Amino acid sequence: MHIQANTNKTGVFHIKESIIFASRKDFTKQTHTMMKKKITALLVGIFTMVISGYSQTLSVTFTATPSVICPGDTVKFTNTTINYPKSWTWYMPGSSIPYFIDTVANSSGNPPPVTYKYSGRYYVTCAVKNVGGYDSVTVLNCVTVLPAPTAIIMPPSGGICDTSPKGKALDTVFFSLRDTTRGNKYFWAPSNSLTCNTCKDPGAFPSTFPTTTVVYTLSIVGIDGCKAFAFDTVTVGKIVAKISGKDSICAGYSDTLIASGGSEGGSNKSSKNPQTTYLWSNGATTSSIVISPKITTSYTVTIISGLGTCTSQDTVTVYVFPKPKYTLTFFRDSICNPGSITDVASPGGEFPYQYYWYGSPYGGIDTDALPIASQGSGAYTLTYTLVVRNIGCYVDTIVKVKVNSPPNVYFTGPTDLCKGSQATITAYGGLQYHWDNGATTSAINITGVVTKTYTVQVRAGQCFKDTSFTVHVDTMPTFVFKGDTSICQGQLDTIYAYNPHAYGYQYLWNTGSTLDYIATGSLVGSQSYYLTISKGACSKDSSEITVKVYPRPTPHEHPDSITVCQYDSVTLVATGGNYYTWAPKPMGLNHYLFYGDTDRNKAAPPPGTTRYFLRTCTWGCCDTDTLVLNVTAGVASYSVCCNATVSSGTPVQLNATYASGSSYYEVEGWSPSTGLSCTNCPNPIATVDSTTKYVVTFINTFTGCTVEDSVTIDILNCNVFVPNVFSPNDDGVNDYLYVRSLCVKSMDFSVFDRWGNKVFETQHQDQPWDGTYKGKKMEVGTFVWYLTALLSDGTHVTKSGNVTLVR
Repeated sequence: MHIQANTNKTGVFHIKESIIFASRKDFTKQTHTMMKKKITALLVGIFTMVISGYSQTLSVTFTATPSVICPGDTVKFTNTTINYPKSWTWYMPGSSIPYFIDTVANSSGNPPPVTYKYSGRYYVTCAVKNVGGYDSVTVLNCVTVLPAPTAIIMPPSGGICDTSPKGKALDTVFFSLRDTTRGNKYFWAPSNSLTCNTCKDPGAFPSTFPTTTVVYTLSIVGIDGCKAFAFDTVTVGKIVAKISGKDSICAGYSDTLIASGGSEGGSNKSSKNPQTTYLWSNGATTSSIVISPKITTSYTVTIISGLGTCTSQDTVTVYVFPKPKYTLTFFRDSICNPGSITDVASPGGEFPYQYYWYGSPYGGIDTDALPIASQGSGAYTLTYTLVVRNIGCYVDTIVKVKVNSPPNVYFTGPTDLCKGSQATITAYGGLQYHWDNGATTSAINITGVVTKTYTVQVRAGQCFKDTSFTVHVDTMPTFVFKGDTSICQGQLDTIYAYNPHAYGYQYLWNTGSTLDYIATGSLVGSQSYYLTISKGACSKDSSEITVKVYPRPTPHEHPDSITVCQYDSVTLVATGGNYYTWAPKPMGLNHYLFYGDTDRNKAAPPPGTTRYFLRTCTWGCCDTDTLVLNVTAGVASYSVCCNATVSSGTPVQLNATYASGSSYYEVEGWSPSTGLSCTNCPNPIATVDSTTKYVVTFINTFTGCTVEDSVTIDILNCNVFVPNVFSPNDDGVNDYLYVRSLCVKSMDFSVFDRWGNKVFETQHQDQPWDGTYKGKKMEVGTFVWYLTALLSDGTHVTKSGNVTLVR
């Protein structure tokens, strides 16, 4: 049974159905072998476990060997990715294997060796997967293919026909080079029949006069170290005519056809043979001709040796193809950095075309559509060479794409604006501007309504940048002052700038304070304060707020502490302020609220000591004073009895009483003395003809304190009276007709109109006539009334009279 597990950073092996915990300490101090032994020992007898741990984080790396080569050389790519990769995908554009994928688990992940044909710089991409995910890396300029030299030996495949009777060659073959590029060193072989084997300067190339057929080799080493080879065969005893040149040509182009195969004996000053003769089908007699055919044409040359001994002929057909026609399509010829475009080459003829792009970082890429991307920061020009080839022709052109830096946009204008205010926002860094409100100028005017983001597209040539500018709109701060604006001299005060939603407010008082309140300290005189309050771009100056300072009062009570008798009335006088309150509240409070007046009160304190507190205020400033009254005891529990209502001359018993058990309490006297049986006894008899109020004076003979009380005898008046006019008009005055008497015990009262109709009757003295009859108001006029009554003294009364009703 095989169980695959992985290890995470916490040191926990996750197995399909089991979890084995191991601490990080165990992982760091024990080898993998030791750990495996412990796990095996733990599970012995149950199952055998193979733990293969892997990390899920890939780190893709690879090497290219060698990374700098010559055309045709081989490069080997070696995967060095760690953390257990499972499959690889390689992309090697321009190589002999541009694309390679390996999906075989646990393989090496290396592609086969590849070759590069064309010079240039090539990028390589390697993408790797494992069970934990995917990662890839692209290496630009990973492989550099150096340019190689090229050369053609002239004359190619030549020969020597004419010989002396002894069989020796009479002619000498002179070598030369054509189309040599980037050559630096030349090595000719075999060297035993050449005049030199390392000649490289024009006019000093080697010559030969072989006696047998020889194959000559030229090795060329370029300035970058790359090599090229050229071969030439020189025969003896015959000539082989050969035409060198292109076998196809573009219409309108020119080419040179070169005839070779014979010796150029005439050019050897020591030679006695005449020069080789050349006869072309177009009539030319030179070894080379320049052709510019309009249609496919065959050209034949006949070569005759100098002595006419040898003759050879060769024919070449030069095919004429139309010049490639193509369309190079750009979305635009410049891009912004970073950015990319795709250049598309479209064919314009009936032949199959090939397209080769040359330029960093691609080297040579065979494609009709080339994606071109910026290669770094800054502004620069990317240059590519496009070669378009059909069957026999090719044309090349230079493609340039300008990479521009995007505009560096910056703004001027307020980032905070007060609601309702106007401002200007200006964008810089471009040539054209387009705002989200349609404006195409660099500056726009705005009015603060709400916080808003203004978007603008800024262009500089083909480059543009979308950016924005946010203006926060603030509302004008609102607040009210809270605190006492009137204080007393020497008091402390705090004035608040209050707003329940004052978030983000800033404050500056004229004192320099930046808090939302100001503490006045102890003030001796009135003080004014100013506040500037701000919120973002909004600022508001407050009006003046003045804290008025009022002087404190100097309260004083009069009289000063004194001693009085119980039940005496003491006049208290307060000065030093304009408003006074007392505690406990004296009786008979007279309160004067005018400035400069005094507050005069009377106090009737209980026995003992009483402390009176005076609170005096002036303009809201208050202070206190204290007065102490010492009270001497008077007569306790005194009273007089009883009030009475009697007929004139009726005797009434009066009683003056006080608390028993005290030998000091006495009745000092009664007043007035009229009608009393005695004036200094506690129980006199009073006989009066009119209502009389008697005042009795009690005395505490020990303290000398007195107190008064009174009793009233009312004399009963039994007169019966009915008014002669009343006015029931609801004005609250004389609206009802009553029988008026203090002595009526029972009665019958009736009213008649002038026609003798009874309009009202009652047997109750407290039930009056309201001037109506059966719910209707009576007319103004005179009415007759009749009364029979029994009085409280037993007298019977019968009366009648007239009453006038007015409205």
